Amino acid sequence: MMARMLHLVRCRRGASGAEMALIAPVLGGLLFVAMDLGLAFWSKLQLEQAAQRGVELAVAPGTIGTGDFSHLDGDVRAAYGKPVTSLTVDNWLECNRQRQNNWNSFCPAGQTFARFVSVRVQAEYVPAYSFGGLLAGSGSNGGFVLTGDASVRLQ
Repeated sequence: MMARMLHLVRCRRGASGAEMALIAPVLGGLLFVAMDLGLAFWSKLQLEQAAQRGVELAVAPGTIGTGDFSHLDGDVRAAYGKPVTSLTVDNWLECNRQRQNNWNSFCPAGQTFARFVSVRVQAEYVPAYSFGGLLAGSGSNGGFVLTGDASVRLQ
């Protein structure tokens, strides 16, 4: 009987199956985390591209002189194609690198001037797999708030 027990203890058949049974859930979890991170990164890139689209439309002919960039709101939302948490379009004038209150004003003679437009768009990414609440963000739906922004100097 003792010889049979020693034989079972030394036997290695089935060891790889037992090891696989122990490691498979960990590998599966890592796979799902990697998929979620990839989807979050993709959403972040889409937000960046939507903000870039807004900046491209800001420099379109006929829009620079007015200082009214309210039309960018709908275009940026359409470029992202998903619900947006917040969208901010900001334009300002700088005289000698000092921000001015009025976009339509002019800098005094001899000062350098520059006009800027920036677009900042935020959206919430809710992970597909929460792993029992381990992946919970600060967003309203328990997701993570992602931001895409872009800016351009017009003059």
